[in-house]
Amino acid sequence: MGKTIVITGASSGIGAAAAVELSRQGHSVLALGQTPAKLARAHQRMRKAAPVGVEVPEPVRADLSSLRAVRELAATLLERYPRIDVLVNNAGVQPGRRRLSADGHELGLAVNHLAPFLLTMLLQERLRESAGRVITTSSDTHVDGRLDLDDLEMERDWSGPASYATSKLANILFTAELRRRTGLAASCFHPGAISTDLNRDSPWFRLVKPFERFYYGRPEEGAETLVWLATDDEGAAPTAVYYEKRQPAQESAAARDEESAARLWQASEAMVEQHLAV
Repeated sequence: MGKTIVITGASSGIGAAAAVELSRQGHSVLALGQTPAKLARAHQRMRKAAPVGVEVPEPVRADLSSLRAVRELAATLLERYPRIDVLVNNAGVQPGRRRLSADGHELGLAVNHLAPFLLTMLLQERLRESAGRVITTSSDTHVDGRLDLDDLEMERDWSGPASYATSKLANILFTAELRRRTGLAASCFHPGAISTDLNRDSPWFRLVKPFERFYYGRPEEGAETLVWLATDDEGAAPTAVYYEKRQPAQESAAARDEESAARLWQASEAMVEQHLAV
């Protein structure tokens, strides 16, 4: 029986590649993304790949930079889907300059950590009812992350790479704490060095993009571990928190700090508290 799978950041890159492959395998995949035109193209690819008779839901536009929009998205999902087997928190940004979300949070923190935190919290009961799993796209750049719990908004010392690395560290800490607190089957992974639109805010993006194929892997390669965690028995009862190339991988010492994970969870709850009621 096919699974019902929700993927954020599925309009392009790793998310779109995973959505296409999971559709090809016969799962019902809901693609979420911010850009309607890109979502439509991804949806066409999903429909083309899906076996005859397999439903390919219409994609849904999702603005993960707004906590209110995340709450509204969760309400829509709960209304439409009596069963959610897999939630994939894949969407991410790497801002080229320090920007704030609609809620006044540093944008990297808002999109890469607070949005998946809130969405997962709002869907956790539906996921638990389905013995579901939560998969979050992290990165090996987490080793460069420096989580200052007294300055999560990075007001004192901000850079694009530091914001991204710290958010990816937060993804791993969130995954570990989610397992401890809820018992959900949660895992995260490093997709590898993959050619995507992640750095689209960078002034160098258009100059470098044509040459990425010589140095970076294709989105389909980056999606392999995601697809595996979504469908394999390993993803249903993960033996590790963090994976790479369909194998348990070594996270940094900071990513294994249980005290930091607990404090980050508490801080995140406080930041999203008013949006936790659907």
